[in-house]
Amino acid sequence: MQASVVIPLWNGAEVIGACIQAIYQQSGPALGEVIVVDNASIDGGAAQVTAQFSQVRLLMQPVNLGFAGGVNTGMAAAHHDLFVLVNQDCLVEPGWLDALVSGLDADGGYGIAGCTILNADGSINHAGATIDLPLAFGRHLTDRCVDTPRPADYVTGAIFAVRRTTWNAIGAMDEGFYPAYFEETDYCFRARRHGIAVGYVPRARARHLFSSRAWQQDPIRHLANQHQSRYRFVAKHFSGGELGAFFAAEAVAIQREPLHFEAVGRLLGVRSTLRALPAIVERAESDLGEPPDVVRHRQLEVGFTHLWRTAFAAAQHLMQAAYPDAPFSRFSRARLLPLLDRVTGGNWIDRSAHRAGLAARTKLLEILAEYEYR
Repeated sequence: MQASVVIPLWNGAEVIGACIQAIYQQSGPALGEVIVVDNASIDGGAAQVTAQFSQVRLLMQPVNLGFAGGVNTGMAAAHHDLFVLVNQDCLVEPGWLDALVSGLDADGGYGIAGCTILNADGSINHAGATIDLPLAFGRHLTDRCVDTPRPADYVTGAIFAVRRTTWNAIGAMDEGFYPAYFEETDYCFRARRHGIAVGYVPRARARHLFSSRAWQQDPIRHLANQHQSRYRFVAKHFSGGELGAFFAAEAVAIQREPLHFEAVGRLLGVRSTLRALPAIVERAESDLGEPPDVVRHRQLEVGFTHLWRTAFAAAQHLMQAAYPDAPFSRFSRARLLPLLDRVTGGNWIDRSAHRAGLAARTKLLEILAEYEYR
């Protein structure tokens, strides 16, 4: 079996060269081709690939398709019977691909397989993964207690092998997990719902540099993306009692959240989920091959609406603590304060009472507006 290695590239100039070099040096005869899908990078990474690796197939995209979109583009163009997704900041180790190909045939055959992923210091970051209930946070297992392949709930997209037969059976990754997070989890759960096994192959190894700094550059957006993707996964795969337990536990987690930017991230994630809920439900029914369920749809609407209200109240409360003396924006001074004068008749005491917390509420609304279409 030969492999088409697919690397989604987005502003990875500092790591992509080492990633591709390792693939060519450590892969052996099972490597059939390397495809790099550039998601409209602006740091020169694509030009670097062209200059250093003429044998790589570079697919340039005019916009950022997100992680799943980049994967889908690359795999749709692949020539071989095994697709292997590799993150741009992963360095594969000797024998990784032979071990992965061999591991796919273990235990009667896996349709999807993942590797041992190491941290930069050599410690284990991933040896298979599971979803912790009721909150649906993914958890990487780190105990590599055996050297033989074993079943897994899901495997990380850092190194993600998919048979062409699996791809043909269940379709492409869900690009609604945009720009990233939970797309590989969703794909593994879809596969297992269709009777396709997911496995972890210990002897296939790679080192993950975790070079992305998006969380530092825009922590609110980063957190919103994470929560939005987690909520999409829940909306697609949870039902009945699982949904009830999730909504109860998530509401408690929101109310206990101590950091204002975490609370705002959850709020943005819930809002995006509510707006997209009809499309999410439709996609879930298509991906899982299930008929429409009116009761479940209504449970999702009621549950996420409650989370939205809870998250808004929590964010507003924490914003008041974070911005107790925040200056009023030009909009506030021009529109809101004159409005308060009209409401209170210019009474200073009443106006002060109405103004209590107004700066924090205004700041929260400004943030929500700023992230409307980010």
